[in-house]
Amino acid sequence: MLHRLRPRYPQASVVGLTLGLILWAQPLTPQNASLEYKVKAAFLFNFAKFVEWPSGAFSRPDAPFTICLAGDPFAGELERTIDGNTLNGRPLAVFRIGEGEPVRDCHMIYISVPESRRSGDFIKAAANLPILTVGEHEEFINAGGMIRFTQTGGRIRFEINPEAAERASLKVSSRLLRLADIVHPKRAGVP
Repeated sequence: MLHRLRPRYPQASVVGLTLGLILWAQPLTPQNASLEYKVKAAFLFNFAKFVEWPSGAFSRPDAPFTICLAGDPFAGELERTIDGNTLNGRPLAVFRIGEGEPVRDCHMIYISVPESRRSGDFIKAAANLPILTVGEHEEFINAGGMIRFTQTGGRIRFEINPEAAERASLKVSSRLLRLADIVHPKRAGVP
């Protein structure tokens, strides 16, 4: 049974997400490549606000919400984005993880492009745990990932595989689903 971490999605969060999407709709060019990771950091923070974790995902009532990074292209932008914020009264923390490190204390794992060759390892390590997996590699969803960043016309978008999130006992808000491209993994041998 899912524990509802917030009784209602505050209107301010919806407004914040909408305003953020307006910013994210700005075309990315080589001149503003650092904008890409500012946008993705804001997305990660908003993903955390619009996904519900089961109560068992936290070791104690005051445990932090932990975003783990497998590879870190953010250059401190993620820390600046979450600085001073909480998630349902929980502090937010960012940790960097490497190959073979335990993921049990992560609530979200972002797998960077340079680490994409190990996406399957991180996804497998997170299997059966309430961990939101986010990546960018083209085959990320097919490997079992939950949210994948894409770029179309120089704009950052995202895809969600709701079945993968459901298997991890995560409930994705319908508001977030409406903003995403809903995708399903391709089955082997099926075009």
